[in-house]
Amino acid sequence: MDKEKILEKSRKENQGQDEMERQIRIEGESFSVVLTLCLGLFLLTWKMLHGEEYHDILAMFWCTTTGCALYRWVVRKQKTQAKIFVLALALLLYNLVRYLMGV
Repeated sequence: MDKEKILEKSRKENQGQDEMERQIRIEGESFSVVLTLCLGLFLLTWKMLHGEEYHDILAMFWCTTTGCALYRWVVRKQKTQAKIFVLALALLLYNLVRYLMGV
């Protein structure tokens, strides 16, 4: 396979983005998730220290975990993620119900 065919195949796989653009997007998204996690941990700690309900923060955390596991399981075909998805979904639903009921 010549160089042009390899590059064309790579562009199709990367949805028209070159490898550098793809890497920058992935790094940016990862950085964003880390910042969100840090803020979530701060808010969770604050709410716990002040005796406030914190199930909303935990529901958002489990939502992120559920989405990531679902993606890896369905799109990336990583079968081990099915167990993580089920556990994260259960915890998401638990915390969401607790938050909505004001418990």
